[in-house]
Amino acid sequence: MRLRQIGLMRLVLSVIALGALVGASHAQGAPVALDNCLLPREMQEAVASKSIVAPASAVITARRQVPNADVVRASLCRSNDALVYVIMALQKNGRIVQVTIDGSSGRVKSVH
Repeated sequence: MRLRQIGLMRLVLSVIALGALVGASHAQGAPVALDNCLLPREMQEAVASKSIVAPASAVITARRQVPNADVVRASLCRSNDALVYVIMALQKNGRIVQVTIDGSSGRVKSVH
């Protein structure tokens, strides 16, 4: 029961933190706008065409950049003329970290 309460609390805090992050990203001009992301169907088509790395590969790369953090969101977004994965990770201290992965190469572009 206690474990379930902790899990629920963590989920609620994650949602609150993501909301704050999205608001802050618009105010600070974040490198990748989360409102320019592909729909799930479009993402599947891009992966199927093999023009981008698999989502699981991008998540693994992001986890290496932010060890011991929980990935709470992974999106495929347009940035200039390229596709990038925008991965949000929640650290144990409650801080949200945004890792941007180049879709075609799978390399880390930025960590904020």
